Amino acid sequence: TIPQAEALESFQALDAVVNFTVGDEVVVQRLSGREICKSCGKIYHVKNMPAKLKGVCDACGGPLYTRPDDTIESITNRLEVYKQQTEPLIEFYAGRKLLRNIDSSVSPEDTLVQIRKSLGYSPKG
Repeated sequence: TIPQAEALESFQALDAVVNFTVGDEVVVQRLSGREICKSCGKIYHVKNMPAKLKGVCDACGGPLYTRPDDTIESITNRLEVYKQQTEPLIEFYAGRKLLRNIDSSVSPEDTLVQIRKSLGYSPKG
């Protein structure tokens, strides 16, 4: 919230604030395909990272399940709440020239490259 952001500023200077951007359709696709092992907690995705044997964890053999809040309806509702709560913070930090928008619809590796570039980090070597 804005009051929390203002409170943070009162005792901690910020160099940047990272805002991961991604389209709603990508969020829905990513979350609605998630499966989790009931035994060890390993996370799979039915399309992007499926278990070798449907419904069975590769690591421990435990059963996989989909969380009740990973339905399309629930995800869509969560997205709306997120937007209502986050939009003011995006404007707040953009106004302070701290906001770094990162396109996270790409691979994790490409997202990391963007973060490093945005924050001025260059690996040695």
